[in-house]
Amino acid sequence: KEREGWRFEHTGGTVKVRRVKPRAGKKPVLGLLAGIKDLEPETKVMLDTFIAGFEKADVDAIVIGGDSSSEPDALDQILEYLGKATNRPLLIVAGNMERGAALNYAILKQRKAGATHLLNLDVVRRYDGDGVDVLGLGGYHDKAYLHLAGGCIYKEKDIDALERAAAAADDPVVLLTHGPPRQKGQQAIDYVPGADNVGDPHLTELINKAKISFGIHGHILEAAGRATDASGKPLPQKKPHPALFVNQGSANPLPWKLNDGTTSYGLAALLTIDGKKASYEILRGAKPKTP
Repeated sequence: KEREGWRFEHTGGTVKVRRVKPRAGKKPVLGLLAGIKDLEPETKVMLDTFIAGFEKADVDAIVIGGDSSSEPDALDQILEYLGKATNRPLLIVAGNMERGAALNYAILKQRKAGATHLLNLDVVRRYDGDGVDVLGLGGYHDKAYLHLAGGCIYKEKDIDALERAAAAADDPVVLLTHGPPRQKGQQAIDYVPGADNVGDPHLTELINKAKISFGIHGHILEAAGRATDASGKPLPQKKPHPALFVNQGSANPLPWKLNDGTTSYGLAALLTIDGKKASYEILRGAKPKTP
């Protein structure tokens, strides 16, 4: 099916997406969001700012990496807003905040209403883009951190399915999960002061076993606005790296103290795939003006 300059072909657990008018020689770029949480006026302003940045970068898809909202009505509003704000493919997974079933229903409602560029990577699993394959795994690994009864917990069989999907990929693989893999050190994307490194060791095992070089993991807000290699070593922006795992943080403008001593007022990121390497750029929202 075609929609607004994009062609979508669904086959089992894979959706193949191409531009109707191919851009020869263009490196694939993904826009990264997570932690939207609500649709208050300040959040709308932040989303508009980030989406404008994605449009300027001519991204191939926009990732919504979990924690969109715990409230079904807000989920509907957020997905409807995003679906109208951009015609680019939107790749969506659940976090530890929303119920998986509620998110699935919200996405389905928007798709039935015509927003077929909303893609549920909790169901589809593999986005086959032009020059990049994104593998989605929704939910979280530890039920103690679910916000609601009925929240989404992924299991060992889900990780096994990702390993098979990675083996079937025909382009560089990007792993999209809400929570990060287990890393080491205070500069890692899974480091929480007082709790140490809290990522999922099973994801680390998957990354090593399936030889996945790139990842998107926006859950640990303190460790946001940075990227590392698989071990947790920090990497500079705008330089290609053979292994790159990004924590894009929360797009919500609520102030949040980061591990580097700065305060976030909303974060997003760009991820560019350059063959066997990738680079990233963090987009920081401005501090809201006091009324």
